[in-house]
Amino acid sequence: MSKVGHGLSSEVYAAHVELVPDPEGRSGAHVALLPVTGSASRTLASWQREGALLERIAARTSAIRVPTLTAIVPIGGVHVVVRPYLDGLPLDLRAGRQPSVAPWEVIARVAATVHAIDVDDIPDLGGHATRRAHALSEISALHGVSELREAEQWALAHLPQEEPSTLVHGDLLGQNILLHWEKPFAVIDWEYATRGDPAYDMAIVTRGARRPFQIDHGLTRLLDAYATQGRPRIEASAVRLYELCLAGRWYRNALEGKGGGEPPDQSLGHVERILRRARAAGGGREQG
Repeated sequence: MSKVGHGLSSEVYAAHVELVPDPEGRSGAHVALLPVTGSASRTLASWQREGALLERIAARTSAIRVPTLTAIVPIGGVHVVVRPYLDGLPLDLRAGRQPSVAPWEVIARVAATVHAIDVDDIPDLGGHATRRAHALSEISALHGVSELREAEQWALAHLPQEEPSTLVHGDLLGQNILLHWEKPFAVIDWEYATRGDPAYDMAIVTRGARRPFQIDHGLTRLLDAYATQGRPRIEASAVRLYELCLAGRWYRNALEGKGGGEPPDQSLGHVERILRRARAAGGGREQG
């Protein structure tokens, strides 16, 4: 067994497993997710809910690979999750770092696939019934802090329509998308999957950067690529709304000494820069 990765709450170890007998053909490479010492361990119910969701996704699309659940093993009061190993190289979100790969196009294809998956029959998925409800929930991170009042006012003035929500992954960063030369993209770490606004998944990727993917017009390229996948277009203002909410939450955490991120003045500066770009773009598409 060897360590192959780690996240905020789990360390990931891989091993080759041979089962005898093996009527279901489960022998092969597997990974075990062990809780990180001192982290908040996930509950059995949350792992079971994620496992059920991933089974539905695997049954409904072959456009992406997802980590189906093999077993949940209780060890020493925590739950260790075992699942098949998904091979692939993590996506680098910086343009030009991986030959012939345009990271914004990969994100667009993966996001469009996720957002198109029907989850209406999964009652315990949670989240929000409409895009507007999701936005209002996120805007609460801006409420009650005087330095964030202008950001809150802009966000409230640019709420999305009362359109049905979709499945959102909630953490579509490069390390959670694995590239393979022969197989579909693999998408891992579905802990934050929920019903919500597709624009939220985009904001998790762009994070309020002036040049997403380290290229000019990175946000516009991402949204253009998404629109070519047959999904309703996401406007830049919708992404800016969630970028503001994310940055506002980081600022609040900095004020409270949580998260180990930037100091408060730098976090607040991030909010202010996003707000300036949002205002300069008007209400819809933008070149940035």
